[in-house]
Amino acid sequence: MQLPGLMFGSGVALATPQTGSGNPAPNPTPLGLGVLQNIKLTLGADIKSLYGIEQWAVDTAIGKRTIKGSFEFAQISNLLMSQLFFGDGTSTGDVVTTTYPGEAHAVPGVSTYTITVTNAADVPLVDYSVTYQNTGISLVNVGGGSLTAAGQYKVNLSTGVYTFDATDASAAVFINYSWTPSPAAGTTLSAGNHPMGYGPIIALNLVFPYEGGGLGFYLPNVRLGKIDIATKLEDYTMYTTDYEGFAGPNGVPFVSYQAF
Repeated sequence: MQLPGLMFGSGVALATPQTGSGNPAPNPTPLGLGVLQNIKLTLGADIKSLYGIEQWAVDTAIGKRTIKGSFEFAQISNLLMSQLFFGDGTSTGDVVTTTYPGEAHAVPGVSTYTITVTNAADVPLVDYSVTYQNTGISLVNVGGGSLTAAGQYKVNLSTGVYTFDATDASAAVFINYSWTPSPAAGTTLSAGNHPMGYGPIIALNLVFPYEGGGLGFYLPNVRLGKIDIATKLEDYTMYTTDYEGFAGPNGVPFVSYQAF
């Protein structure tokens, strides 16, 4: 028989923007935290001690209580950031950037020494540098100036045409740039600069299921704090955020429920 109260694994975190409080994003949408790695929940309290002339306290009492924690997850989206963190809406249309170290090309060996990037038609384009493939050294964008030496280039962002100096003929280069797909294939989130205090309030369900039983905490009033984004050379990117719960207008800071 399973021992009651055991939990195993990362658990599940489900978040629901509260439409009646805070500053929810347009069309409040419940979301799960994708590919969750761990959940931390601390039900804290300040212990106040009363001392007389002796070394040991004659009494203690509970002062302020807090609900704090964090969770680490691997799957993020503009919708999640909009709904749970910022309260700003998303719009259709994304900007895509080439994968590092960039789009591989060779400068033509003859005039006009131009390269048209693959996504030239998906304007607006943004130039993010050109580097030599064999050394990684960056070339210099001369803007509206003239090409006078090796290691220089200019770009027409309305046509996606990169032009190089004749001394770079046949050079292998990586071109880094962004483009806007048409038709739009994703979302864009533009964060606003709001007054202090602005941000969504969410209800957070933390569930720890195990072999038909488990434990859950329902936090009806939660604010999410920072998002830490941690990349690794040979591993997945992980996102960590902290949160803090409070009693709210209904006076209920949390509800704990347990199944056997």
